[in-house]
Amino acid sequence: MGLAACSSSSTVVNGDPKPSPPIESESPQVQEQFEEALELLEAGQWEEARELFRILQAEHSGDDTAALAELYIARSYLQDLDAAFLLKETEGPIDVDGEVFSLLGSLVESSQIDSRIRYGAQGYLALAHALQGDTQAALDVMADYPGASLSPTVLDGDRSWIWPLLAEGLTKAERHAEAVVAWGKLHDLLRQRAQADMEDESLEGGEWFTDLDLPRKADLAVTRAFEAEVHLRERDSRDFLGHESALVQAVGAWTLIRRQLDGQPGPDTLESMQAVFNESSTAFLTIGAADRASELSTALAGLAGPERLVIGALVPLRGPNRAVGYQALSGMLVAQRSFHAAGEPGITLVIENSHGELEEAYERLVEEGALAVVGPLRAEETERLAEVTAEFGVPVISTAAERVPRPRLPVEEVEGEEIADGGESEDEEAATLLFRNFVDSIAEARAAALISFEELGDRQAAVLYPDMGYGRVLSDAFAEEFRNLGGEIVADVEYDREASDFVQTARRVAAARPEAIFLPDTGVKVAEISAFLAQENIWGIASDRERPDDGRIHVHYLGTRLWQHPLLLRQAQNYVEGALIPAWYSPQFDDPDTRQLSGGFEAIYGREADDFVAFAYDTVSTLRSLMLERGVADPEALVEALRRGEWIQGATGRYSFGDDGQPRRELRYLTVADGQWAIYDGSIMTPLGGRAEFDAGFDEEPVESIDDESPDEVDAHEFDEM
Repeated sequence: MGLAACSSSSTVVNGDPKPSPPIESESPQVQEQFEEALELLEAGQWEEARELFRILQAEHSGDDTAALAELYIARSYLQDLDAAFLLKETEGPIDVDGEVFSLLGSLVESSQIDSRIRYGAQGYLALAHALQGDTQAALDVMADYPGASLSPTVLDGDRSWIWPLLAEGLTKAERHAEAVVAWGKLHDLLRQRAQADMEDESLEGGEWFTDLDLPRKADLAVTRAFEAEVHLRERDSRDFLGHESALVQAVGAWTLIRRQLDGQPGPDTLESMQAVFNESSTAFLTIGAADRASELSTALAGLAGPERLVIGALVPLRGPNRAVGYQALSGMLVAQRSFHAAGEPGITLVIENSHGELEEAYERLVEEGALAVVGPLRAEETERLAEVTAEFGVPVISTAAERVPRPRLPVEEVEGEEIADGGESEDEEAATLLFRNFVDSIAEARAAALISFEELGDRQAAVLYPDMGYGRVLSDAFAEEFRNLGGEIVADVEYDREASDFVQTARRVAAARPEAIFLPDTGVKVAEISAFLAQENIWGIASDRERPDDGRIHVHYLGTRLWQHPLLLRQAQNYVEGALIPAWYSPQFDDPDTRQLSGGFEAIYGREADDFVAFAYDTVSTLRSLMLERGVADPEALVEALRRGEWIQGATGRYSFGDDGQPRRELRYLTVADGQWAIYDGSIMTPLGGRAEFDAGFDEEPVESIDDESPDEVDAHEFDEM
């Protein structure tokens, strides 16, 4: 709200406003009148707001809010800025009421009013010139603005229009460092607004900074801020490194490192620049500029010399999967922040874009000395690397949701050896150079059946699933496993995920009176559907409770990792009490690895980590541990260490790799207890390609697979990219 914005002064200290009391009337009645007018203004009721502000001026001309009322009278003539600028873009400059320039001009020139009002008027005056198409006049108005922070009298909704004028005005005045800070503040504002939209609990999707449709003003802010690099002093660049704005921090790191690298730095300087990159690399992801981080990481690795060890990151930085690529890379960079330490060897994360020339990107990482490559994110892309990994011997650890097939290579490509029968031979070396470390959705479904039948004692279950590949494949896997164990599927119900009425769906399930319901969908959709089920008297019950004879159908709800959404517990906690879902990673777990990731990631990005982050983090951390703690310093030794099948403890729990490079892991569970997610005391061991095994504790070693056949693979990205 505008009044909240008035709570700090425009007096500038190091580019930021110095706090001071808000501009308020000493009279409660006048203040109430002012706030009423301001609410009308912010609601777009221009004439009504203008009339109230004029009455306030006439009746209380000596009040502290009178001059501020005059500022907002001028603002009311500009009306809806979104619509105005859209009209300007489609039809050219628009006419601005002459009274706007008269009112704002007098406020700007007055030395008798509060400086916050004067500087607010300066911003609105520049905006009025811009609407009329007189850009030069707008920039001239802002050229002598007192700093990179807008006056708190500028309404919150108007800041994204005035900040670009301020930044461009500061640039024109050759105040380049302040201009970068202004661009950074604009970018932060847009980020906060977009993030607030993504936190709307009715929405499903990724984070704002991975959205391919970032507002043009955010793209403009990034572009223009980096253009200032040639004008920045080294002192400015170093000051930027500690700035609260990610864009400002990234510009500082970019400028400083680029200049140092251009001067053929010595070992000490190179080490210092590596430390700068490690501390600032996450800022590049926050602003959507991973390409620049990739360029810096490659340059640093190229100059580091043979003593530095390299891990390659091969993720999509552009294209339709960019969102997921940024999530994975953010986890890798959080892991990287711990790489810089005294002593040798050090480790550098070199980043390449997997979208496009995949094999060429892999070869560039090999040329940079990568001992292993983390990524890509798709099974089909990983499979494409089979031949090139066989040639260069550098392993790939993919974070693909789907199982990576074991490749078959032609005879002449198998280490140059001829096969006696002249046929094809599976190249074991090539096959085990392709590892995978990510979720296994099929394992989730099978584990749900196992825990339902063997731990909860259910014998009759219903599968309720959306009409898409993810839902069908997982429901089939659950049903097959449950039947194999001796249970009965009493209802097999598919629903239209785009529908909003699930009455008939719920009635079909209720008619079957199941003891358990497996529902593979997102938390948002489960919250909606479970309400319809409750209307048909189906309610969840905790695993440790006896079913009461109260006329209700008490079921054990079983879900997937996608249930973890705040809306589910906010709207449906009573319906799904006792629900069990797998959690490959969750901040609820209290082990050291989870605490280290969740605390570090939230401190950097201001949000919780997710599965994409956690698996990428664990993969890079595992490689780092092998390199630094075990002294593994070449790809062959690294492959051998991964093949041993030793159990690794990470933020995603315990896991190891099988001979075919596929993960074996302990699948942990969360349950809904008293309206909150709680840790379930039990885990599921998921051997490769076979049935899950229930483990009532965490001390038993996993058992080997007893079933080599697995159902068709499922693309778990199908929901994650929604």
